[in-house]
Amino acid sequence: MERKTERQYSLLIVSASEQFNTLVKRAIPQSSFDVIEIRKSISLAQRELLSRKYDIIVINAPLPDDLGVNYAMDVGSRYSSGVMLVTPGEICDDVTEHVIDLGIIAVPKPINKRTISSVIRHLLADQDKVKTLERKLSQADDKLAEMRIVNKAKWLLIANEDMSEADAHRYIGKQAMDKCVSKRIIAEEIIDKWED
Repeated sequence: MERKTERQYSLLIVSASEQFNTLVKRAIPQSSFDVIEIRKSISLAQRELLSRKYDIIVINAPLPDDLGVNYAMDVGSRYSSGVMLVTPGEICDDVTEHVIDLGIIAVPKPINKRTISSVIRHLLADQDKVKTLERKLSQADDKLAEMRIVNKAKWLLIANEDMSEADAHRYIGKQAMDKCVSKRIIAEEIIDKWED
């Protein structure tokens, strides 16, 4: 079942196995990803992450330059990407104990298309939640910044125009309505006037 979404995601596959890379590409909903990159070593993947962020990172351990567990932990602690770490079955339980607290999903080999698809869908759902929270936090930050600017303007009106706090508040609101602009713009004009 494909995800119904307008958002496009990015995927980085860190794997030296062509067979694994093909399996992952077949398992994911292609229409959900606008970027799918493959890097065959940790060093190449590290360079790739310096140039762009990825929503999902799939690591197929072991890799030519290291097992990949420490790399997965580094990625999990430094980035907001969803991380899936595919490990040899005999070490998966131990690896899981090391990576689970970082939100990394460790999956044992052999792995099939259905498992990859399920884990990717789970990670995408987590990414959607993270993006929603980031958007709400950004909106709250913007609102708080606007409130600070408006309050500063009110205090300048109180000090320089001999207004009460309620009068200053009404004045800013009325000016914003009359000029069809935000209170922040009016407040910035007031600040510019009285702080020059």
